[in-house]
Amino acid sequence: MSAAQVRRRLGLLARGSAREYGCRVRSPARLLLAVFLGGALGTLARVWLTSVTTMSTLDGDQTLLVPLSANLHVLDSDIIAALIANVAGSLALGIVAGAHWPERMATLRAALGPGFCGGFTTFSLIALALALVFSNSGWAVVAFAAGTVGGILAIVAGRAIGRRISPPPGAGRGPATPSHDTFGPDGEAPAGGVR
Repeated sequence: MSAAQVRRRLGLLARGSAREYGCRVRSPARLLLAVFLGGALGTLARVWLTSVTTMSTLDGDQTLLVPLSANLHVLDSDIIAALIANVAGSLALGIVAGAHWPERMATLRAALGPGFCGGFTTFSLIALALALVFSNSGWAVVAFAAGTVGGILAIVAGRAIGRRISPPPGAGRGPATPSHDTFGPDGEAPAGGVR
């Protein structure tokens, strides 16, 4: 398998984004190691988040450390931790995806994006928790919907933040260069296509 195929499978180079972001990795093993290590750190961060949002009572029950209204006490603390992780991780992933990364930082981008953010977010845990709690609480459905909608909104916001905090290559040096989202005054793509 070539390096480009590995990157494409990891979602780093979809349809020309190599030129768009300037990301090239010379060694697929280095890229995979970066994703692995980032994923391990993201998973550890999620476990830590779960531990700080819950505490064990003397009788062994899990209670929410973060104060909530009386109506939400039925939510399992794991669902709350997953909701926080999913929205925060989606925001971070949006920032990583929206930022313009120099070629020399492609490995770091892989470690942070699919690695750390992928390990930190946990949509599979919230789906499992929903399946287990659904018969006992309608609030689980609300938590899942909030996590999904919140995650999507956080990714959109994160991409905007990422683009704002990292100027595209060539910005501020001479005449403006068209970016990959440049359109004509009428909203149509230029005759030569979008660059």
